[in-house]
Amino acid sequence: MLITVGGGAAAAVMLRGYGNAPTDVAWVSGDVKAIDAVLQRRGDAVRRKDQAAWMADVDGTDAGFGKKQQQLFENLTRLPFAELEFERAQVSAPKAAAFLPEELFRRFHAAVRVVPVTVRHRIDGVDSKPVATPWLAVFAYGGGKWRIVADGSGKDLPTGEAGQPWDAKGPITVVRSDRVVAVLSANAGGDGGRGLLELAETGLRQVAAVRPGGWDGKVLITAVGDRQIFDTYFAESQDRVAQVAAIAVPYYSAVAEWTNRPTYATTRIVFNPSELSAPKGELQHDLTHEFTHAAMGPVTGPYTPRWVVEGFAEYVAYRDGRFNPAGIREALGDLALTTFPDDKQFYEEPRNYVTGWLACRMIADTYGQDKLIAFYEGFMRMSEVDSVARDVLGVGRDRLEQQWRDYVEQQRRG
Repeated sequence: MLITVGGGAAAAVMLRGYGNAPTDVAWVSGDVKAIDAVLQRRGDAVRRKDQAAWMADVDGTDAGFGKKQQQLFENLTRLPFAELEFERAQVSAPKAAAFLPEELFRRFHAAVRVVPVTVRHRIDGVDSKPVATPWLAVFAYGGGKWRIVADGSGKDLPTGEAGQPWDAKGPITVVRSDRVVAVLSANAGGDGGRGLLELAETGLRQVAAVRPGGWDGKVLITAVGDRQIFDTYFAESQDRVAQVAAIAVPYYSAVAEWTNRPTYATTRIVFNPSELSAPKGELQHDLTHEFTHAAMGPVTGPYTPRWVVEGFAEYVAYRDGRFNPAGIREALGDLALTTFPDDKQFYEEPRNYVTGWLACRMIADTYGQDKLIAFYEGFMRMSEVDSVARDVLGVGRDRLEQQWRDYVEQQRRG
């Protein structure tokens, strides 16, 4: 189907397969320039806090979407951006079309397209590098111009789509300290976030005592009451949502799903709304654990085992604690130790956090904390536990696992 619009100034070609959804899209340069101009105006409108300019590029026939866009604009203007740009990403048309709701295809008579957008930004006082997050914008042509009519949806959304603090359905408020920017729901009440900032600063001090350099040392926390923000990160594992207090999300210089070899930029912390009312001690532990992930983000790669990633975060969070054998026995129960937990099954057994923590503590107690950190960093150069253990600790995997089992048994006995 060939659709000609704007007196021939722009054209869209929609090819439909045997199903009902669009499968391919190709545009001429006039369309690309028009879309880029809209995205440029989006950034300008936020910087100038010009809501009228922002809404001028939004479809006015859908009241619900219009209200959502107004809230999005208000939330964006509350964040302390040092940089903010909306950039069209180079993603294949068929791949993008998979996120186009079929009803929009019919509603706009095929003159509609999903445009992958990189929201490139830097939070003032937190980010030393620009951070790239994804947005799937749906544009439709009508009345002589392209307007934003919806957000893309479907399976396999890129990491962070609809999961940013500005995506909250209600108004947000921002509180900050020297090293923390925290985004809360505006109606959260309580102490206005002061308690959270105090706990966060304590957590950062605990992390800095172990990892003083190698990362920015500052964080952005999203702690809003909107479940959608947190649940976005569990699209493929909704059953785990209730078991997770918070999540550390690594972000890069470009959207990871849209580029090859993206460069690490930062780690954002997103809290499960139900965790925000947890006891202070529990919240302190969770913050320190997640901040450790942020601190180790620059040296965490695809080969870093989950038991090392999570065990090290627990090691830092529990570093100043005291534990009796009864508590460890209760935590482990009848869990039998054989080999280090496998990545694929790690999160299926909550006690793996305990065994990973004890493995990291054993390495620190036996070889020293510096060696533990070097062991963690070793997976940036090598992919196997055996190779890293021999290079850093001077023992093979089998010996390291035996030391771990002996250590855990010793901790159980006291």
